[in-house]
Amino acid sequence: MNDTLIASQGNKEQRQHSSSLIPYSIYDCQIPDSFPNVPMHWHSEFEIDYILQGKGDFICGDEHFPVNPGDVIVISPNMLHAAYPSPNRKLNYIAFVFHASMLGIESNDRSSTHCIRPLVTGQLRVTMKYDTSHPDYSVIHSLAETIVNCANKNNAYDDLLLKSILLQLFWYFEKNDNLSSFQYDDISYSSLIRPALEYMTYYYMDSITINELAAKCSISSSHFMNSFKKAVGCSAIEFLTHLRIKAACTALTDTTEDISTISYNCGFNNLSNFNKQFKKITGISPRDYRKR
Repeated sequence: MNDTLIASQGNKEQRQHSSSLIPYSIYDCQIPDSFPNVPMHWHSEFEIDYILQGKGDFICGDEHFPVNPGDVIVISPNMLHAAYPSPNRKLNYIAFVFHASMLGIESNDRSSTHCIRPLVTGQLRVTMKYDTSHPDYSVIHSLAETIVNCANKNNAYDDLLLKSILLQLFWYFEKNDNLSSFQYDDISYSSLIRPALEYMTYYYMDSITINELAAKCSISSSHFMNSFKKAVGCSAIEFLTHLRIKAACTALTDTTEDISTISYNCGFNNLSNFNKQFKKITGISPRDYRKR
């Protein structure tokens, strides 16, 4: 089975996005103001992203594409995905993450069995990006705006409308052939380098070399570097630096540890390099980030 959609536990996001009472969450993602980027991860819920401002790049499975204000991105369950702002730019988008129960996945009726369940298992996937060039953009954009508005109201009555709009959205996907079957016979770049992604996610604070990461994937270093760039959109070293800076941002916000200790704990052996990389990615110094 192709692993682009069926990811493993290593990169699974630990945050709980849904519960039986409220089966969705909504986030105002402001990059790099709130966090430097959204590194490669996955979760078992669907995700609809509505781009508000700025420009950036999304990686979904093996697809890598730019995003602009007004774009709508639909991410299937268990798909590896990431988001990065464009160089020297900010990216602001709303992420609506919801459990398949809002689409009736727990029912055994024919609409759930034939239309929704294949999307959850990865047999089918929705067209991911909708921009002004897409023939169905106006309808998808309007429905996405309504979904965001209902979710922001966060009450039981608007949840009724929210569920009906989600069903309408996925009915529209089916009606207008915005679904495609997924082939399982080809090994994707993202599945090939995922052991390295998992290793970096857990051990970013350690000294890590390209040769070690390539060995985790059982491929040569040159093949690994080429595959990683194609799958993630940046080099493995750049990705590792982003992971470390993201961890440093959390530590600066949630702890009172001094900056040199945070630098060391996040994998930087040189404070000067840490300060340089931190400012390069976030736009401000670690000290100013903590103050803000």
